[in-house]
Amino acid sequence: MSFTLKRDCKHVHWDRPCTPHKQRGKVCDTCDEYAPVLHRVLMVKLAATGDVLRTTSFLPAIHATWPGARVTWVTTKAAASLFDGNPLVSEVLTTDDAITVAKLTTEEFDVVLCPDADPDAAAIAFMAKGRERRGFVRGAMGQVHALGKGASDWLAMGLSDISKKANTRTYQTLVAEVLGLDPEMVAEPILIPSSGDSAFAKEFREKLPFQGPLVGLNTGAGGRWAYKQWTFLHQRTFLQEMTQHGCGVLLLGGPEEVDRHRELLAACSGLPVFDAGNKNSYGRFAALLELCEAVVTSDSLAVHVASARKVPAVVLFGPTSVAEIELFGRGVKITPPDLDCLCCYLPRCDKVPHCQALITPAVVVRAVQSLRVSH
Repeated sequence: MSFTLKRDCKHVHWDRPCTPHKQRGKVCDTCDEYAPVLHRVLMVKLAATGDVLRTTSFLPAIHATWPGARVTWVTTKAAASLFDGNPLVSEVLTTDDAITVAKLTTEEFDVVLCPDADPDAAAIAFMAKGRERRGFVRGAMGQVHALGKGASDWLAMGLSDISKKANTRTYQTLVAEVLGLDPEMVAEPILIPSSGDSAFAKEFREKLPFQGPLVGLNTGAGGRWAYKQWTFLHQRTFLQEMTQHGCGVLLLGGPEEVDRHRELLAACSGLPVFDAGNKNSYGRFAALLELCEAVVTSDSLAVHVASARKVPAVVLFGPTSVAEIELFGRGVKITPPDLDCLCCYLPRCDKVPHCQALITPAVVVRAVQSLRVSH
């Protein structure tokens, strides 16, 4: 039996039949879904999951710059499932897998992209076989080197509190310059719930003993900056005031917020406040968040999930940069009044009251109501 294999087709899996063959009976000789790989692009982006998700904003620009690209993305194990169902990424490699090293040292890429001056990411970007590199690499003396002016500017900003506070441009604009991409081609982050995730969220909504509009409250903020998280007392008051406006509130969070959710539910007994659960996959979290007319959140993963699913967001800021967060015209940014220490990037501080304690529930409720009216 003769067998023709178009080895440069992006659908080839090597160890199993391709999707067009398996699902639609196509064969290489006559396949009308043949899609040759014209460019091989490697993106090295580790960091926190929210940071990884927002960097998916650059995928449309990558494909516009290198048409017919096969994109391989290196990230951490914790972030890998963010790419489930993402049609613009062909392969995800994780830093904890020994096979990743083997693949990166045998496969040759047309371009290696590393948007961070993170020494680990920069080392991977240097090790990988690439004809061209953009962003950052780590040299033989353990130093991180910026490749171009955009990368040099981003490096300098990351090392200077003064520059960080003075910045007025978004992450998307800044990193487009780091990677030499057209900022006009940068779009929302990409996170696609599976059909199962969407069905779960639909069933969850139908079972709620409340048929009015839902607003989401993302209760956590990650563990790195303590004062990115809104205070318990303010969250409780927000729930009470928001429900007075005829809205139900959906509590959104991860495993770290189990106790916070239990305490908030107890404090709001009898009100239409509901727990979306604390062990959701990224796709299920996105599908549940999408049930809401708007979501209130700190500068965290939920901001970028909301952007990916085009849900309006009210974002509360304190220790991190307001300017860098892009809401794509669907949100409100709130900062505490009369503080000169915002954007400090300190894990903790001794200010009393601290930044998040100065953002009042009444201000947040008004912002939510404005988004509900405008959208």
